[in-house]
Amino acid sequence: MKNRAIVILLAIALAVCCFALALGTTYGLYHETVSTQTHLVAGTLKATLVRQKLTTVNLGEGGAFVRSVDDEEKDFSTDTQDNIFGIAQGTKVAPTSSFTAELRIGNSSDVAFSYYVEVVCNSVISDSTFASMLKVTVQPARGEKRETLVSEGLALGGVSDALGTVEAGGAENFTVTLEFLDDENNNSVESKFVMFDLRIHAVQNVSA
Repeated sequence: MKNRAIVILLAIALAVCCFALALGTTYGLYHETVSTQTHLVAGTLKATLVRQKLTTVNLGEGGAFVRSVDDEEKDFSTDTQDNIFGIAQGTKVAPTSSFTAELRIGNSSDVAFSYYVEVVCNSVISDSTFASMLKVTVQPARGEKRETLVSEGLALGGVSDALGTVEAGGAENFTVTLEFLDDENNNSVESKFVMFDLRIHAVQNVSA
């Protein structure tokens, strides 16, 4: 019945319009146009990364292991040739050497984001055996630690399996450790070379 009423009304309206055109009649009705403006500004996603502390156990003068701690904050939010482990080009390491960076990832943007860490090994110029003896471990503030060998080049976490979520204006701490594992084949990698990137991804959190 309701659908039928709609059809009838449309038919009546159409008949009136045809009649007016046939007689050449003009109707002047009061009318007004109201314009509305919608202003949308796209939000931003901007992550900051600060190393709060670096603990190194590595070869010192005389070849003995030395433990050192650097408490000075260092900002890695912009492009830099430095790395979070403080390893300069040509730095020598030995089995059981370790570098632990305590990091704070901040959110200075408008959207919440999730973050994860990716290890990318340059397999073209790196020794694969040496890379298989280097382990990267990530310990988020909450949740279980994740680890991978540099040779595997895995992502520690992901978009759907993030290490953590940082709200707009917030921050979260996590730790990344690089270790030279004690292995029966350590002698085979003497004087070998490894290059890899540690990438920290921040991805907008869209879960509701």
